[in-house]
Amino acid sequence: MLICFYAYMRTTLDIPDETFRRAKIAAVERGTTLRELVGQALAKELGLEPQAPRKRAKFPLFKSKQPGSLTAEAMQQAELEDDERQDGLTR
Repeated sequence: MLICFYAYMRTTLDIPDETFRRAKIAAVERGTTLRELVGQALAKELGLEPQAPRKRAKFPLFKSKQPGSLTAEAMQQAELEDDERQDGLTR
């Protein structure tokens, strides 16, 4: 399994109002963020290989009849049931 870590640097840019407005609209239309849009545009302008957008991790939610009482064993059982329900897999 290949795991990639991307380093990001935070900075401040002065962008003309109209350019910023159009960039925000373009990001929404493409279903991405302004950060990703600007990063991809800079990479393209500089002739760099564009990086795949980061995806948010989705964690399973487990319900407990008694909040705060979920043991490690109960958590493992809940994970197994969740896997079977979603993928037909077991651990």
